[in-house]
Amino acid sequence: MKFVAPTLNELAELRADPIIFEQELDVRPEVASSLEKALGFRAGRAYWRSERGFLFAVELGDFGRGQPSMAIVYAFWPRYEPRPLDDAAIDNELRPFILWVADVCEGLDPADVEWTLQRAERR
Repeated sequence: MKFVAPTLNELAELRADPIIFEQELDVRPEVASSLEKALGFRAGRAYWRSERGFLFAVELGDFGRGQPSMAIVYAFWPRYEPRPLDDAAIDNELRPFILWVADVCEGLDPADVEWTLQRAERR
């Protein structure tokens, strides 16, 4: 993943749409710790752009348990516009991120994740 730092002006023109929410990340401590190590923080937000240029972010939250406790993935859309993509297109935009998570997280098998993504594809 290539993470980016959007400007405050860009963020001011966008709205955050939570599209994935994992509220019990800490029940998989190896995944939580791996994400912390890969992202470089226990609580905070990292942004990236999809291949089509849409801005996304992953946010980790720490509830005082010594590792990230929750994660939220956001998509950012123009503030007053509806989602510009359908759900299948959003899934396709997230595919590289999901595979990256599987690759960097101990306890996740990238081959299993790829297998699941292939069978869950929506067109």
